[in-house]
Amino acid sequence: MTFEESAEKVTANVASLGLDLEQLQKDGLLIIHAFRVEPTEVIGSGEFDFEPLFLVLDDAIKRIGARRVMLDSIEALFAAFKSQEVVRAELGRLFRWLEDREVTAIVTGERGENALTRHGIEEYVSDCVIVLDHRVRDGVATRQLQVVKYRGSAHETNQYPFLISPRGFTVLPVTAVVLDYGASEERISTGVPRLDYMLSGGLLRGSAVLVSGSAGTGKTTLGGHLVDAACARGERALLVSHEESAGEVIRNLRSIGLDLGRWVEAGLLRVWAARPSAYGLETHLAMVSGLIEEHAPEVVVVDGLASLLDGSPAAR
Repeated sequence: MTFEESAEKVTANVASLGLDLEQLQKDGLLIIHAFRVEPTEVIGSGEFDFEPLFLVLDDAIKRIGARRVMLDSIEALFAAFKSQEVVRAELGRLFRWLEDREVTAIVTGERGENALTRHGIEEYVSDCVIVLDHRVRDGVATRQLQVVKYRGSAHETNQYPFLISPRGFTVLPVTAVVLDYGASEERISTGVPRLDYMLSGGLLRGSAVLVSGSAGTGKTTLGGHLVDAACARGERALLVSHEESAGEVIRNLRSIGLDLGRWVEAGLLRVWAARPSAYGLETHLAMVSGLIEEHAPEVVVVDGLASLLDGSPAAR
């Protein structure tokens, strides 16, 4: 149920995220009710309550057996009403009504000046409160998410970056606090035989390796050898470049006998490039995380890490 946009506009907007609401409606899995509330056209008279809203919601829930309800945005319903007492009472009644029907409800609202929400009561009657933040730091926009409250659950309380992309809403995975993951004894080749010998047979699988050096010392070349060796073993690999385009990386490495283009064509190698200044550090991390989930590589090379960190407040 939306109070700020038409059903057609909501459907068109989320289509860019790969969500087909029109088909869900045809399949009888979704009902969209759109009620445009104009504060200037509403005149308060007599007693006010949410009874008409309850009737509409109840009918929709029963028609399709809905288990989830979304109200976007609850603030629009109260914009024309001056009495905070009425607002608070009806908000509490709304949440209790949804709870009685055992539906999972998501209610969106705007942040207030001195509270998480404009009226300050939504956060108290809700079982879970998720705060979304969009800010600009040093000219770079970042999005962060925080679970402020979740009754009956041990949850993370820190802020974590998230990304809105054609893949939908992606939250950067949280690293486990307890370091209880396993350690592989397997070694993989760097693609440079003599370096493998120096490393007692190659790199330990699952390890993080930092290659440091000034410009022109061969850092990108070494990364190219690593992904080439991985693809030659039939493994998937991801090469992230923050200094050159994908075409430049493939062209330049071809000059030393590394043909990464064949692995790209075979679907084993994904080369992704983005300017360091295009996004904040959090967004870069979220995008790389999405690439790893999508491509499922066994070897990842991030080239140009220094340029990514330069000037980033989060990096410091």
